[in-house]
Amino acid sequence: MSDIDLGDRHRRAVSGLGNAALPKVVKITAGQLGNELARQHLLVCLVNLLARLHGSVKTIKLQVSGDITVPLPHAAPLGKAFAAMENLAAWANGGRIPVLAATGESDITIDISSDPVEGAHLYACGAGWKSWIGIRPPDFALSEDEPGCLGPYFAATMLAGEVFKMSKGLTKGRYAANDAYSLWTGEVGAWDDLADGPPVRGTSLPAVYLVGAGAVGQGVMQILGASELADAYVVTIDHDHHDKEGTNLNRCFLAGIEDILEPKVEVVSKYRGLTNLNGFEFKGRLGDYLIGAKVGLRADLVEAERADRYGLVVSAVDINRSRQDIQGLSPTIVIGGSTDSLRAQATSYGVVENAECLGCWNEPEDDRARAIVLEANLRSLGVEERRRRLAGEVDDLDAALAYLATAKPRCGQLGESDVRSFTSAVSPEFSVSFVSMAAAVMTAARLFTVIMWPHEAGRRAAKGLFQFKNLRADNVTTPRRDACPHCAKGRHPITRR
Repeated sequence: MSDIDLGDRHRRAVSGLGNAALPKVVKITAGQLGNELARQHLLVCLVNLLARLHGSVKTIKLQVSGDITVPLPHAAPLGKAFAAMENLAAWANGGRIPVLAATGESDITIDISSDPVEGAHLYACGAGWKSWIGIRPPDFALSEDEPGCLGPYFAATMLAGEVFKMSKGLTKGRYAANDAYSLWTGEVGAWDDLADGPPVRGTSLPAVYLVGAGAVGQGVMQILGASELADAYVVTIDHDHHDKEGTNLNRCFLAGIEDILEPKVEVVSKYRGLTNLNGFEFKGRLGDYLIGAKVGLRADLVEAERADRYGLVVSAVDINRSRQDIQGLSPTIVIGGSTDSLRAQATSYGVVENAECLGCWNEPEDDRARAIVLEANLRSLGVEERRRRLAGEVDDLDAALAYLATAKPRCGQLGESDVRSFTSAVSPEFSVSFVSMAAAVMTAARLFTVIMWPHEAGRRAAKGLFQFKNLRADNVTTPRRDACPHCAKGRHPITRR
């Protein structure tokens, strides 16, 4: 697997950043790890993110002492922190971005130690529901007593985002200066001015359906497993696997090199075993789940599903047809997490009065119309331009070109299947580790708020957004779409095939 390009998806052009990354040697000063679990969470998440920034990070140099006692994405805590982080990076990328001892020069120095020393390029910390990043040591008192991972995980995404921006160069936006973010309120500002949320450790969640075990879904699972909940049960549904090219491995946080070609639900199952998180995995689409055999599913959920009752769903899918299917179940509450370029987003559906449902503005993709337009565009090109466009993309290039050159092609003509396959394929879009993890943290925080503190959630905006390009946060409520069949007529279950 030495020839796979694990950085393909985040090497694509993205608005506001330069097109050619300069790989950086990144040094992390973590200091002595004691009982401050927040700093351990930050370090684990940061190394997992940086180890997937292929093309932007060359090596990770780490200064740390003490033990890791918090959950890792791939293994039980491995004792000595340096060895654990070395193992984590090797698992994630097969040695492509190694963790080394902090000797020699570095391009970017990150300080997350409990006693910061002047001279680093970036300082960061996280505790409770709050995260902070700056270019000088913090001037506020930080309590690391709260063992939760929300604030530390989000702080790690902010750090990885700055490293990525520094490697690519900014054409629009800004670098971090002294920025704090509260996952409790969804606001940015000064650390002392932002509200913190209540402790999550030891609390319980009702059963959750997690639809989608890709980047955001795996991030949500990691946070649930690391939050030390007293009780939770997650039903994970996904038909997909980690692709053979490894292009989704740059942000699938529970998957390493050895998980390429393996089902995404398998890594979720492994992680649950490491964190004692209860649940059930189903390899298939949501429609398949509704009619499939679910041996081992918790009995109360079996009974509820017989009555078509689905209480709490987390939507971690990126296709509108799947979002329509989820809303078609008429769940009581849906929490959605998604990404768009350098923006992370989390939305509560069914919580804020008169706000959109998951199906309102996520109209299904018209794949047939898209394919017709794309084929017409191919036919409008010159022969050599067609050849360049299709080279390496179809099995029989000459047959595909002959088909496109025919004014009135016959059904079943040689080359038709190659062209149809090309025009129906969905082109991968830009996606990067820290944005996906940020969306996952925001989604988990919203899930905790909605379930544990519903009155607070109902008073807030339904949608929270965070833009890494300028470290800006927005909170908005999008109204319902008048023509939405789900809102107008209520229940629209998905067709049982």
